[in-house]
Amino acid sequence: MENNNDTTESQSGDELSSTMSANVTILVDGEEPREQENGHLSRKEGSFRRNSVAPNRRSRSSPAIEMEEAANAVVQRGSRRSHGPKEHEPGLRSMLYGLEAKLEKEEAQMKKRQKKMHIQEEKAMQAVPTAPIDASKFVAYVTERRKKRILFKGEYLMINRSIDTNKCRSDVGSTLSDRNPYPDTLPYDYNRVILPRLPCDENSHYINASYVNSWLREKAYVVTQAVRTKPMNVEFWRMVWELGSNCIVMLTKVFDFMRVMCLQYWPLTRFMFGDIEVETVDTHTYAHFVIRTFRLTRKTSEGTRTRMVKHFHFTEWELDSFPYISAFIELRRRVRQYVEKNNVDAPIIVHCSNGAGRSGAFLALDANLELMKKTGQLDVFEYAKTLVNSRPHLIDSVDQYQFIYEALAEAVMCNVQPIQMHQLKDRSSMYKAKKNRELMESQDSHENKLLLQLTQPLRIGDCAGGHRLENRGKNRDVMVVPPDHARPYLQTLHGESKDYTYINAVEVDGFTRKAEFIVTEWPKHSTIDSFWTLIYDHSCHTVVNLSNQGNPRQYPTFIHNKGKASYGPFIVEVLNYHQYPAMTSHMVKVMKRTFMISDIMTSGNSNQQIDTEVRICCVIQVRMWPIENKVPLSTTGLMDVIKMARSWRRRAPDRPETKPTIVMSHNGVSRVGVYIGANICIDQMDTDHEVDVFHAVKMMRINRPQLIDMKDEYKYLYDLMLHWYMTNPEYRIYDKDDSGEEDGGTNTKPSSARQSLRDKDRQQLALAKS
Repeated sequence: MENNNDTTESQSGDELSSTMSANVTILVDGEEPREQENGHLSRKEGSFRRNSVAPNRRSRSSPAIEMEEAANAVVQRGSRRSHGPKEHEPGLRSMLYGLEAKLEKEEAQMKKRQKKMHIQEEKAMQAVPTAPIDASKFVAYVTERRKKRILFKGEYLMINRSIDTNKCRSDVGSTLSDRNPYPDTLPYDYNRVILPRLPCDENSHYINASYVNSWLREKAYVVTQAVRTKPMNVEFWRMVWELGSNCIVMLTKVFDFMRVMCLQYWPLTRFMFGDIEVETVDTHTYAHFVIRTFRLTRKTSEGTRTRMVKHFHFTEWELDSFPYISAFIELRRRVRQYVEKNNVDAPIIVHCSNGAGRSGAFLALDANLELMKKTGQLDVFEYAKTLVNSRPHLIDSVDQYQFIYEALAEAVMCNVQPIQMHQLKDRSSMYKAKKNRELMESQDSHENKLLLQLTQPLRIGDCAGGHRLENRGKNRDVMVVPPDHARPYLQTLHGESKDYTYINAVEVDGFTRKAEFIVTEWPKHSTIDSFWTLIYDHSCHTVVNLSNQGNPRQYPTFIHNKGKASYGPFIVEVLNYHQYPAMTSHMVKVMKRTFMISDIMTSGNSNQQIDTEVRICCVIQVRMWPIENKVPLSTTGLMDVIKMARSWRRRAPDRPETKPTIVMSHNGVSRVGVYIGANICIDQMDTDHEVDVFHAVKMMRINRPQLIDMKDEYKYLYDLMLHWYMTNPEYRIYDKDDSGEEDGGTNTKPSSARQSLRDKDRQQLALAKS
C-alpha cells in the first residue's frame, strides 16, 4: 500500500513536473522578443558605423531564466522520487508559482511597450513628407529628424508599404542559380534588362539587371549584381556593349571580410570576353576610390568598333558599415562630372555585391542632387518609393535610409567646389585689393563655420586605448588622443608598460593613398623607445618634425648627430647629417636587436644577435618656424621642406611611396595640418590639375578633429598653394583661357598674346625636363 502511494505520489510529481516544464517551455520559447535595437548608428570618424549587439543569455528576462532553472530543479527531483521516497519541499511549488507570476507580469509589460511602440510607429508614418523639401530647409529638416529616429523608421515603413506585391519576378532567373548568387534580388519582369539572344543559348537574353529611372530621365541607371562566376563575366561585358554605356560604378571591394564579394572582371592589360576585347588603358588610384579607363573593341561583319568606358571603383564601403560621407559625395561628383562631359544616350551601370542597398544609396544621392540642381528641391521619400518598386531591397534598412538623408544633408550644406589652379592667383589678388578683401574674408569665415559643423568630435569610447590607466602617462594632452580604429599599433615588445602596442599617433589619409601620414607628438622621456618602434614596425622612411623646441626637460632629444645610440630594442646609427637654412636632416639606419635563447644557452654569449631587417629613414627637422608663430613668416622655407621630403620618398629604397610619413609637432596638432594639407593639395594639382583646400581639411579632421587653426593656418594653406603653383611652370599648360564664358567678364587679352605665353611656358617646361 505504501508502495502504491509512493508510486502514485511519484507519478503525480512527474506529471506536475512535466506539466510545469511544458508550461515554462511555452512561456519562454513563445515569448515575443523585446522591442530593442540590435544596433545603432553612430557618427564615427566622419562616417556611419553599425555597432551590433550580440545576442546572449542575459538578453532574456531574469524571471524567465529563474523560471526555467526552477522547472529543471522540479524535473530532477521528480526523477529522483521514482527511485525512492525523498523529503518533500513544500516551498518549491510556491516559489515556482511566484516566478510564473513574475513572468506573466513581465510579458504584460512587454506587450504594453510593444503597443506603445506600434502607436509611435503609426504616428511616425503619418508624419512622412507630402511634398518636396526646399534645399534651403533640407539641413534643418534632417537635423530635426535626427533627434527622433522613429521618424526615419516611419518613412521606411511607409516605403515598404508602397511596394507593389503584384509585380512578377523573372521565372527564367529563378531557375538559373549560377547567374543569381543572391536569389532574393531577382529583377522584376517589367523593367529587367533583356539582352539579344545568342543562337547557342536559349537563356542568353537573361541577366540579373534592372532599369531604374531618375527624377529627370527614364532608364537613367541599370542596377545589377556583382560578377561572381566566369559566365557572368562574359554576360556583364556583353550588357555594357549592348546598352552603349560609358560609365560603370562599382560599390564593393573585390575581397572583403574573408570572402570574395566580386570577381575582378576587368583585365590588368587586355583580355577577350566572348567576342569583346577589354583593354585597361589607365588607372588612377585615390585614397577612397580607383578610376580606370577601358577600351572595348568588338569585331562584327560591319567592321571593328571601339568604345571607351570609365570605371569608378569605390573601395571605402566595407561590409556591414557605412563609408565616409565626404568620400561618397566626392565619388558621385566625379561620376556626374564625367557623364556630363561625355554625354551619351545610355544608362549608368551601378552594382555592389548583391545589387541592392549600396546601389540604392548611390542612386538616391545622384537623383536627388540632380533634382536640386534643376528645381532647388529634394524629395527623398518619393524617390525611395520609386527605388523599391524598381528592384527588390534597394532600400533595405532604416540605417541605410538615414544614411541617404545624412549624405544629402552634407552635400547640400558644403557645396564648395574645387577651383582651377590659375584661380589661386585671382584669389590672392582679391585679398590684396581692399574692396574685395571683406568679400574673401566672409567666404573664408563661411567655410570655417561649415568645417566646424561637419567636424565630428571623438567620443571617449572611440579612444578607449588612450584612456586606459597604463597609457594615460603616454599622452601630453588627455584631450588629444587617437581613436582606436585609426591608431598605428606597435608590434615590437619594448619598455615596461603593460600595453606596449600604444603610442599617441593617428593615421591620416592622403589624396592618393589611405593612411599616407602618421601624426604624432614630440615624444616624452618615457615614449622615445615607442617612437623608434613606430618607425621600425611601420617601415616609415620619412619623419618631418615641424617644431624646434628648446626645453630638453619637457621635450627631450630623440635623435643624436653622429655615431650610434640605443633606444630600447633598437640601435640607431646616423649615416650623415646636413644643415640647411630652413632645416636639418639626419639619414639614419635603424636596426633591431633580436636574440635566440637557445643560441645564448649553447654559446654562453649573451651579446650574440640575429640579423634582422634594417630600416633607412630620413629625419627632417624644421628650423625656420619660430616657436611663438602659428604660421611661418614666409612660404619659401616650408616649400623647401616639402620638396626635400617628397624628393627623398621618390628616390629612397624599398618603394617608400607606399610607406607612411611621420609628421610631428610639439603637441601633435598645431602645424601638422598645414604640412599634410599642402601635400594633399599638391597631389591633387599633379593628378587632377585643381585645388580643393576645403575638402582636404575636412578629410584630415576625420581622425584628428583638432587639425588646422581656422583663422591663421587655413589662409596660410592657400598662400602655400599659390607659391607652389607659381614656382612650378609645368602647371601653366593646364590653365584655361580667361574667356568671358568662364568668368562672366570680357576678355581683355588677345588670344595671340595668351598663346605666346602658353608657348613660353611650354618651352620653360621642356628646358626644365631636359
